[in-house]
This record gives sequence, C-alpha cells and structure tokens, in this order.
Amino acid sequence: MEYLLFGARCALALTLLASVTGKLRAPGGITGTVADLGIVPGRLAGPVGAAVIAAETSAIALVWLPGPAGVAAFLGAAALIAAFTAVLVVLIRRDDDVSCACFGASRTPVGPAHLVRNGVLLAVCGLGAAAAAAGPGAALPPEPPAAFAAGLVAVVTGVLLISTDTLAGLFTRPS
Repeated sequence: MEYLLFGARCALALTLLASVTGKLRAPGGITGTVADLGIVPGRLAGPVGAAVIAAETSAIALVWLPGPAGVAAFLGAAALIAAFTAVLVVLIRRDDDVSCACFGASRTPVGPAHLVRNGVLLAVCGLGAAAAAAGPGAALPPEPPAAFAAGLVAVVTGVLLISTDTLAGLFTRPS
C-alpha cells in the first residue's frame, strides 16, 4: 500500500502544482479566470480565486502527512475536485463556449474530457485516502526501484491529466 500511497501523492501533487501555476499565469490571473466563468458574482471572483489557490497549494503539502492527517488531506482534495467538477457540469449544461483555465490559458471548450479528467483525479484521491488509512506510509518507500516505478507511473498519470485540453483537441473533430 505504501507504493500506492506514494504514487497517489506524486500524481496529485504534480497535477495540483501545474494547476496552481497555470491559474496564476493565465491572462487576467485567477481573478479574471473566475470572473470569466460567470459562476460567482464579479465582486467575489478575487476572494474565490484566492481560496482556490490556497486550497490547491495546501493539498500539495498536506497529502504528504502521515496517518489521519493524510487521509483528511486526500478527502479535502477530493472535495475541492468535486467542486471543480460541479462547476464544469454547470458550464457544460449552460452550453457556454468557455475554456477551462485549469492549467493556464486554453482554447479547448469545457467538455466531457474535463469530466473524465476530474473523475480520474477523484479516483486518485480515493486511492490515496484508502492507502493513507491503511498505514502511515513513509514519504519515500523503502525499495528505490519500486518507489521509482510508482513515481514514474504517477508522473505519466499527472502529465496525461495536465494535458487533457491537448488530448481532447486531438480526438475532437472540428465542426
């Protein structure tokens, strides 16, 4: 279980780090990104954006905590991703032609691929919470080759998740 925990920590931390970096570098910053979505009143865009950045940044560090704190961190990250997913569902149902700035500026409209990505992230959070509940798990598992393999799988998973917009564009026909 410690290798599963290590992999979940790596995949989630990498994905959230890319998310925070992308949101901060997006044109208009996080406030503009939140305002463009039209989910919250404009006056709340700044505070909501700051809360999102703080929550994502906290999760990056907190999932590395052992025991119940690590479980809580994975569950908190899952709640955050569930909230992001709810926003995506609203945008898809409104049929808004808005792109996801989850990892920075993008021209790919929000769609089913984003829901799949968030489903995978929720699964990573669930697996991480279960593995953290099974034992404390060292920050780095004891066998370097196995830890490397778990980390490599996590990095590949994270890169695929971060590349959702690019991958969706490859498999979507222009209309």
